[in-house]
Amino acid sequence: MVFELKKVHRMSSEIMPTSTEGDGNDDKPKNRRSNKSKRDKKQGKWFCGCCQCEPYEPEGSYLYAFDFDHTIVDQNSDTAVMEVIHDPVPTNLTRLFDGTNWEEYMEGVFKFVADEGGTYDIIADKIRELKPTEGMPHLLHKIVMARQTLHHGSKLIIVSDANSFFIETFLSGLKPPVIPDLMITNNAEKTEAGYLKLTPYETQTDCPYCPRNLCKGTALLKYIENKGPFEKVYYTGDGGNDICPAMKLGEDDIMFVRKNYAMDKILKHGTWKGQPVDVKARIVFWETAKDIEREMIF
Repeated sequence: MVFELKKVHRMSSEIMPTSTEGDGNDDKPKNRRSNKSKRDKKQGKWFCGCCQCEPYEPEGSYLYAFDFDHTIVDQNSDTAVMEVIHDPVPTNLTRLFDGTNWEEYMEGVFKFVADEGGTYDIIADKIRELKPTEGMPHLLHKIVMARQTLHHGSKLIIVSDANSFFIETFLSGLKPPVIPDLMITNNAEKTEAGYLKLTPYETQTDCPYCPRNLCKGTALLKYIENKGPFEKVYYTGDGGNDICPAMKLGEDDIMFVRKNYAMDKILKHGTWKGQPVDVKARIVFWETAKDIEREMIF
């Protein structure tokens, strides 16, 4: 299921940090935005207001695509939910997982968590407490600011094997909230019984690189066909299920691969699930979001 969310347009002063800096002749700090932003606006330039970026000419529309687990958040959101209870997952549930049916397995886990007192609201609170990867909130806010200020057709999307409830709950809890243009992920809804019910994004058997519930590569290409073309695509990920979308990128695109995580190891090995791996895009390895930000155009 595809989740297309409405953008929330705010005045730039609500989102954009305001910096103060003296000119050396006055003891009172001066607002850098007051003159600089007006001058640069007339010249068709943009700057993020973080006091570190120089104004520049916007060049075109860009697609910023992010995985969620171990990319936006620094852990696996599914397994983090188990921390709301103290009992281990029962054996009959662990036996249910066969390596391909993660959503079916997690639905059983959600029922178990609910029976043990892990209510919908408790799970939501746990998701809001997830630790973001270093610098990621700043990077996402910078993308949102550029997208809302320039209106040049750039898009921010999440392509994840997690679920809509986890992703939306976490992003809406950031200050200010981050609202992507689209979430390509599994659907999660609250049932009358009080637990989360998962519905796979799709059921596919064509792609040998991806799980049957979501081929990220195909979903990414469909989005580009519908909303593009984009001057450049930036894809940020960490795991094996990011291999397929990485192979769909072109030579002008950039694939950000988290250093020392599964995708890094797969690329070094050269194969995934017995299939060859061939990535045409430029690969940039990252440890913090700052490594990603240096390579992006906004």
